[in-house]
Amino acid sequence: MTRRPLACLIAGLAGLLMCGGPAGAAGNNARLTYVGYLGGAPVLSLGANIQVPTGTKPRDGAYIVTADIATTGNLAMLYPFSQSLKASGALKGHRPQPASYRSDMQVWNRRESVALTYGANGAVGIEANPLTRQAQLAQQQGYANGTMDPASLLVAVASVFAQTGTCGGRYALFDGARRYDLVLEQGGFADLDPTANGYYAGSATECTATPELVAGFQQSALQANLYPQSAKLWLAPAIAGFPSVPVRIVAQSSFGEMTLELTQVSQ
Repeated sequence: MTRRPLACLIAGLAGLLMCGGPAGAAGNNARLTYVGYLGGAPVLSLGANIQVPTGTKPRDGAYIVTADIATTGNLAMLYPFSQSLKASGALKGHRPQPASYRSDMQVWNRRESVALTYGANGAVGIEANPLTRQAQLAQQQGYANGTMDPASLLVAVASVFAQTGTCGGRYALFDGARRYDLVLEQGGFADLDPTANGYYAGSATECTATPELVAGFQQSALQANLYPQSAKLWLAPAIAGFPSVPVRIVAQSSFGEMTLELTQVSQ
């Protein structure tokens, strides 16, 4: 396994996991816990804390998203990966305006961090440690401008879903190294069967997510199709009185099919 493609797969899945509704009233946090399975074995854990403005539909006001991701089990022995991220900004007119994003990642003994700041004109400031070639190119060519971070994607999708009941849309994203578009398309409805550790079973809305890779991706990995190719996610009212959240994601890549399941909710 190459380090960056699998890291991108994991980080990309984390972004998809947060494409759900807001967690509750301002000043309250809801924590969503997910477990990722590959070949039926648990290989990934993700915990996300989400805070948004008051109301079942996103209103204008500040938001904060934090998440902790790590490989587990046998995969952690083969590929010890962990990442912590935090995004903040404000929702204005049903559209997120990111203010800052920070990601701290460790693979084996190598650590990488990136901090993004967002200007009023769409300009994105990039600070990477260590400074990567990808970050340098993004600064030189300006292709990070006009984008949002993967965590703020949650606020954008939440607003659309709350207002229209659909998840369709195209989102320009930059994670500090890679620039890509995520295209979401509305699917049908499904009745999810209960699973051994799943938190939710019942009716859910299906959405298809397809990444369109723009810049910052390794050519050898592109040729080998190592980056995520597509994913399906199911949104459902898993928490009484709260908007819909992702309860299951099935993603495809050359590593195989990975399923991420919502396993616990706390407030």
